[in-house]
Order: sequence, then structure tokens, then C-alpha cells
Amino acid sequence: MIISQGKTKVILPGPRKNTVFLETRDVLTGGDAARRETIAGIGIHKTTQAANILSLLNRKGLPTAFIERTSPNTLLCSQCEMLPLELVVRRYAWGSYLQRHPEYGNQEGTAYRFDEPVWEIFHKLSVVGFPVTDKPYQIDEEAAREQFLHNGIWQEGVYTDPYIKVDKNQWLLYPSKKELSKSKPILSMKPACSQEELDYIVQAIMLPTFLALEDAWRKIMTTYGPMELVDLKIEVGRRLDNNRIVIADVIDNDSWRIWSGGNPEKQLDKQCFRDGNPLDQVAENYATLAGMTEEL
Repeated sequence: MIISQGKTKVILPGPRKNTVFLETRDVLTGGDAARRETIAGIGIHKTTQAANILSLLNRKGLPTAFIERTSPNTLLCSQCEMLPLELVVRRYAWGSYLQRHPEYGNQEGTAYRFDEPVWEIFHKLSVVGFPVTDKPYQIDEEAAREQFLHNGIWQEGVYTDPYIKVDKNQWLLYPSKKELSKSKPILSMKPACSQEELDYIVQAIMLPTFLALEDAWRKIMTTYGPMELVDLKIEVGRRLDNNRIVIADVIDNDSWRIWSGGNPEKQLDKQCFRDGNPLDQVAENYATLAGMTEEL
């Protein structure tokens, strides 16, 4: 029996109450899943990365749902009710951050480095707005893809992973790929968690997790210098057995930008797939990162 099925993972019942098996497929997606490729062995590389990263976080005392690795592509985890959020921490201004904040762009191709990590939150439900409808509404991303993604291009007025601005007792959703200072909210909504819970997520999970992984990666030396964690995306949920908020999804090569020696031209993360590199090169990068995580 399948509990749920995502773009690259399947969740199955675990051996004990309130546990699940998280099985990773040999699939990568990009461009809000507009591109999908099967790559032999990629699921094992990703599972190796996730098991090693989550084991490290467990040793650091950070809250995760991870229990143990049970097969080459399967993790045993505590079952959680997921919060519909993508949580991002950044050391460098790069990627979509520059679309929201173009003032941090650099014509020479170097990335602006923040003295203190910057955090952002995004909603996992897409928003459908004008000109599709005069009354914006939220929709599951899979349903949005079926209705509004045609030939790899999203219909105007459909916003995936909208940026969340916390405002008093409501959350304001903005386009994530447009300049924030010139954008208006596309939807306001009731918060998915309390302000107290959000503060806990940021201060006890997001920032400590990023700093722990940043420190661990910098100890891995390459020909070009230490590995530099550029940014990190995680997801959290409430454990069904105790209601505790924990990291409730994998952290692997799809979850970050990571550069050898801090050089954006020496990327080893999923960006190589997004950029259209040959699939054998993508697989080699994932295998290389999997090996590196063994040293963390």
C-alpha cells in the first residue's frame, strides 16, 4: 500500500506504528517538474547522501524523522504530517533570490556573500491568479502541472512555490521569480503554523541545520578548495507519535547548491541537471557527492 507518491519518492508503511519507508526512485526533475529524466543508480546516490546527512544532524542533536537506512534506496523514518512549506537558508545571493532581489546581482558572475545566513519560506501549493481567474486560489502542484503546464511552459498567472511574507496574523504570498519590491501579493492566507512554531522552525531547525552542514562541508577539501554550501532547502513536519516538528524529508543533492572552492563554475549539485548537462555527467556528480558525504 502506497501512503503517498511524489515526483521522485514513494512513501510506504513502516514496520511499526507511526513509521514509514521512504523509497527514492531513479528520477530527477527540473523546472518545476517540467523536465523529468530516469537516470540509473541516481536513487541509490541520493539515498546515500540523505542517510549520511541526516545521521550527521542526528548526532548534532537536531530534530529529524530519520531512523535508519534499510536498503540501498530506502530510509526508515518516523511518520509525519508535513507542513506545506519549503524552508530555504542562503549564504550567497544566487538563483531565484536574484530575481526577487536583483540589487544583489554582480555583472562579473561572482556571488554576494551574506555575513549571516538569510532565511526565506515558500508555500508548496501553487497559486492560480490573474489572468486565469479574478479570485486567486491555491492548488496542488501536480494538479497545477496537469492544467497549466504546456510544452514545458507555465501559463501566465500560475505561480509555483510562492514566496511567503509573514504579516501580523496572515501570510502574504508573492511571485517567487519576480522582483519583490515591485510585486504585489497574489494571495493572503491563514498561517500554516503559529508564530511561535515558525520562530522555532527558524531558530532551532533552519539556521542550526545550515550552519552544521556548512561547517561539515568546509572540512571536505577538493582540488579547487573546500566545499562551500551556498544554500539549503529543507521541509518539516509534525511527528504523529509526539507532535514534535522535525526535518521530515530527505536532504540530498537536490536540496542545495554546493560549489567546490566556492566557485559557481565548479558546481556538483542538481543545477548541472537543470543546466542540461549530459546525464552521465549528472550521475557522476551525484556519485561524487555521495562519496563525499561518507566523510562528513
